[in-house]
Amino acid sequence: MKEILNKIHSYIDEQDLFEDGDKVIAAVSGGPDSMALLHYLLHHAKKQINIEVAHVDHMLRGAGSEQDAIFVETYCRKQGVPYHHASLNVKKKMETDGIGIQEAARAVRYAYLKEIMVETRASKLVLGHHGDDQAETVLFRLVRGSTMKGRAGILAKRTFAGGFLVRPLLALTKEEIEQYCEHYHINYRQDPSNATDSYTRNRIRHHIIPLLKEENPSLNEQIKRYTEEVREDEDWLLQQAEDQLQKRIIEQNDQLIKIERKNWCKEAPPLQRRMIHLILSYLYAKVPTSLSSAHTASVRKLIEQKHPSGELHLPKGLLVQRSYSTVAFHFVQSAQALPYSFRLDQNEAIDLPVGGKVIAREGLVEDLDESIDFCWFDSTGVEWPLTVRTKKDGDRIHLKGLNGSKKIKKVFIDEKIPLDLRGQWPIVTDASGRVLWIPGLRTAQGVEKPADGNRAFTLIHYKDLLGGHSSC
Repeated sequence: MKEILNKIHSYIDEQDLFEDGDKVIAAVSGGPDSMALLHYLLHHAKKQINIEVAHVDHMLRGAGSEQDAIFVETYCRKQGVPYHHASLNVKKKMETDGIGIQEAARAVRYAYLKEIMVETRASKLVLGHHGDDQAETVLFRLVRGSTMKGRAGILAKRTFAGGFLVRPLLALTKEEIEQYCEHYHINYRQDPSNATDSYTRNRIRHHIIPLLKEENPSLNEQIKRYTEEVREDEDWLLQQAEDQLQKRIIEQNDQLIKIERKNWCKEAPPLQRRMIHLILSYLYAKVPTSLSSAHTASVRKLIEQKHPSGELHLPKGLLVQRSYSTVAFHFVQSAQALPYSFRLDQNEAIDLPVGGKVIAREGLVEDLDESIDFCWFDSTGVEWPLTVRTKKDGDRIHLKGLNGSKKIKKVFIDEKIPLDLRGQWPIVTDASGRVLWIPGLRTAQGVEKPADGNRAFTLIHYKDLLGGHSSC
């Protein structure tokens, strides 16, 4: 156990995580990681710190999550540690913002922890993430697509709520944390959702990381070295990008950044990518989670193309317009009024201008989250590529049980879709122009789950602006 304690001590010193006199809020869920963290802070921290605990009930597991809160509160009372608690409605957040369950849970949790930090005038928020979480995050972001900064993984220390968010256990493996709990006879709670393979992170945790550790038992050390080197490289490159971007901007305000193209194209691709990231961070009050490396690649392609003009729609109404020697990034006056049309081929994804995403994925994708619309179809029964677009005058869809077709305008009326949403609602057609699917509303006659799974495709609509409707 001395070796594990020394690893934590050394990591805290190396990352400069605590100072004498710090007032810290420990985020404690009741699981093994956070209970080990709290025990360490109470009994082994080398610095003189004042500890309070915050617990969040996400209201997702009924009596189970209530028992977690009671367990943590009871432990804190026995230890004489001030305890803060909140029950937060994650499902309501999902419905309001049109986001997935994990993103919603994270959003409400961090908002509450920020409030507690400010309320108690704490200098540090302490979280129990460990080395396996780091490996999981790096792999998850590599699979999903991320910037180089994102691929650097979880930070040991970052600014948060006027102070810092710190993670002292990143130097430990999950196994070492379990050893710590066993050695000190620390009781903890288990979240059943961690055992399911419904989420990508869980599948990485349960299947990919164990396999990689079989190949290299020192996986966590390799990931740690990788993240540190990537972060150092990224910091240096980002500074170079900031310096060069200032030389390329010819007009800038809160809603617009215009650059000159000629010298931009002379920069190395790593700097171009980072300059794009900087422009997006300047313009977005909060960068949408739907933005990915694919958007960066699309912007670079638009800037470098031979054709002198073109435009690209990014999430939340941000428009990139190329016109001869200049490229403008700006928000349109009314994103709702802009029509769009995107080509969608097999195993491709389209980000919609006002939020949401449509994917054509091979095979029968099942057990999707409630916040997602989907339909199955036989790939041989449509003409590729597909198109995802806004409605046009006269659009019709052939529906089961009808002799003939029905105007999409009438579908919107029957489904009581608000007027301000109809102009941006996605419609999926094949190359012949046949309407296949109106996500969340209607599927065309003949578009159904194929008997032959080898010919199957699944159309998936991750909702954002258009949340709250179930596919028919």
